[in-house]
Amino acid sequence: MTTPDGDPVMTVKLEPPALPPWWVNRGRLSERLSAASALPLTVVTGRAGSGKSTAVAAWLTRRRRTGRAAWLTLEREDDRPATFWCYVLASLARSGVTVALRRQHDPADTVDRSFLIHLTVSLAAEPEPVVLVLDDVHRLSHPSIFDGLRFVVEHAGSALRLMLIGRDEPPLALHRYRLAGSIAEIRDQELSFTTGEADALLAAHGARLDRAALTAITDRADGWAAALRLQARALSGSAADAEPELAEYVRNELLAEQSAATRQLLIRTCIAADVPAGLAVHLTGRDDAARVLDGLVRTGVFATARTGTERNFVYQPMVRQVLLAELAAGPATDRAELHRQAARWYVRAGRLAEALPHALAGRDWELAATAVVHGSSIADVLAGADSARYAGAFADMPDDLHTAEAALVHAATALARDDAERCAKHLLRAAELTGDSAGARDVHLALSVCAVDVARARRGAGPDDMASASEIAERALEQARRHGIAAPAPLVTLFSLARAERLLWAGDLDGARRALRTRPAGPLDPAEPWAAELLGRLALVEALCGRLRRAAKLARRALAHARGPVETAVGEVTLAWVRMEEYHLVAARGHADRAATLLRAHPQALVAGVLALVRARVNRAHGQLAQAVDALERRPHPGAGPWPPWLAEVLRVARDALLDAGRPPEPGGRTPHHALAEASAALAAGDDRAARDRVTALMRSPRLPLDVRVDCWLIATGAELAGNNPDRARQALQRALRAAKPERLRRPLLEAPARVRRMLREEPALAERHAWFGTAEAAPPTATAPVFEALTAREREVLGHLSQLRSTEEIAQAMFVSVNTVRTHIRGVLRKLAATRRSEAIRRARELGLI
Repeated sequence: MTTPDGDPVMTVKLEPPALPPWWVNRGRLSERLSAASALPLTVVTGRAGSGKSTAVAAWLTRRRRTGRAAWLTLEREDDRPATFWCYVLASLARSGVTVALRRQHDPADTVDRSFLIHLTVSLAAEPEPVVLVLDDVHRLSHPSIFDGLRFVVEHAGSALRLMLIGRDEPPLALHRYRLAGSIAEIRDQELSFTTGEADALLAAHGARLDRAALTAITDRADGWAAALRLQARALSGSAADAEPELAEYVRNELLAEQSAATRQLLIRTCIAADVPAGLAVHLTGRDDAARVLDGLVRTGVFATARTGTERNFVYQPMVRQVLLAELAAGPATDRAELHRQAARWYVRAGRLAEALPHALAGRDWELAATAVVHGSSIADVLAGADSARYAGAFADMPDDLHTAEAALVHAATALARDDAERCAKHLLRAAELTGDSAGARDVHLALSVCAVDVARARRGAGPDDMASASEIAERALEQARRHGIAAPAPLVTLFSLARAERLLWAGDLDGARRALRTRPAGPLDPAEPWAAELLGRLALVEALCGRLRRAAKLARRALAHARGPVETAVGEVTLAWVRMEEYHLVAARGHADRAATLLRAHPQALVAGVLALVRARVNRAHGQLAQAVDALERRPHPGAGPWPPWLAEVLRVARDALLDAGRPPEPGGRTPHHALAEASAALAAGDDRAARDRVTALMRSPRLPLDVRVDCWLIATGAELAGNNPDRARQALQRALRAAKPERLRRPLLEAPARVRRMLREEPALAERHAWFGTAEAAPPTATAPVFEALTAREREVLGHLSQLRSTEEIAQAMFVSVNTVRTHIRGVLRKLAATRRSEAIRRARELGLI
């Protein structure tokens, strides 16, 4: 057979391309093609190098074993009807389909209807359908060729299954076939390699990557077969670097086919990875820009075209990289002007966050500062993951810009660099330039001013400064609500933290908890600035309130998202508190030690104070009383500021209880712990009625921390035992156990007065009902039990004589009492100091500072 020009038919075009050695079996595409072959028409479209021809060729090779199939690879020279149909007949003939023609075709640009009728009749006469694959259909443009294909598809019926492969949709009025359900379409997205297929491709080249690296390469290539193939060659050592080869491929296969005007459009729009249709029109001045970009989506220049309020075109990353290189080869002023134009377009569209990078690239400082302040990016400048990058980006912004936004960004970047003096200077200037206007624009500006001020105050300012900044921020939030403006979620988080810290300083744990939990900005995203810090603070407050289960859960979340040592320290302190309250001493000490290491370099008064209390309790449980007292007496680091007053009182009460158990605390205390110490001292002094009255009054207080409430019931139990009321004592103990059970709070029970602990041991019904209590970690066998009862004045005097190594008789003579009386006092000293020998009692007394 010859062509109308008399040239022989090139049979190489009638065979599908041979599968390369590194070919990957993509079963999902084979299944898709098999299903598609039941329909009259299948269209496979994808960018150059997407693997479309190879995928169809692999499927067709298997198809030929069970059915007839024909292949034709098209070239530009085939864009003549007579030549095209000649090659179609040759391809069909190789598959066993013979078409009876009355005469050969003349070398003309058209074919007559008679030829098409003979072709369709010949196909219909075949005993089984034939699959005809036309590859590179995008090379054809002659209208009569597509008219002929439409005629054959519609009149051959089930005898023909036509598959068209190309970079663009063929002009076949595909909407009619879609409406009739007679077409299957496989597009670029389906042709993209999955991570598993990319792994197989790399393996075929002898290259293997871990899961993370494999995913990164696949995502960057957008599943593009050509890019993955070149990357595989580089990894296997067949090529030095995939990037130059890929850039050359993009230039020759994708961009070289475009007109000069289209290339110019691409170069002007490549400054944005995502190109809204309106931006493309603005940057190019072409009203048809969206239509041109739509066509380029189908050729693979763009990865996707998303729709929303307007069409948005997403560049294929590697194509954009080549275009950016061409743009960079031109004048820098052109690039800067393009970025400034893009920034202004995004600002007019109300998309300030997207305007910011273009304003920075174009060095339009006023516009960049406006985008930060009014585009909700001030939080990212202050504490976001890119805070350092923003500080560097704005480093060249002049100081003399006369806008509040510029002054505020200067203040925020100075704070990010820990330059408090420069931050305060620019913050004052921003406040002066803000003015008293109450418009919506000024609400956004006021919120940003408050955010920087609160962030500054939290960096070590005094409690009064912190409280003032927090109150001003809350008024700004209220003003925003009055204007119907939703404050950015990160700023709400920051202001919630500030309010909680203000309440924590005042000792209002429940108020701080509500401030941290009430977040009208919606669910908390742990990736937001200050989100992990808020989680950590909430965990700590929940722990102090006695909600141990919730505290542990929040602390683990906070640690998982912690960005810095302070956030990590808060999580560790919270878990140390929880484990100590559960009486898991080893775990508590481990968390406490890790927190202490972090806080030495990054001190914080509140967190360090809570840690001191935890470490004192751990040491006390191990019988290391000197270390416990030392933990409570250490002053806060100078850089951390003073203890909050309530915390200082709690630490002082705990220290005094260790130094002299049973002695009443100093008068004037205002915390529940002070009142609890008064009740405990009254019980130790034998005044059970006063102890009972004090805890009764204390339990009337709303929202007592759980450990304080349990301690109240335990003191009430001791008071009832001292008053010889065993039934009422049992009821009080049961209430303590019921309150402690949900949170597995064991510490107050294990450190209860001796009589109460004895009752716990001797009541089998209680033991059965509260089996959870028996799973606490015991103190090490070698540890000395802590002191729970105060020594009397006589016992202290006897202890002093013992420390001088006097005998019993010598002590009796010195005190003018009988030897038996001295022996009684010595037994009391040994019992209360949990000692079995005099030397051990003397050692423990010295640890406690009693002698």
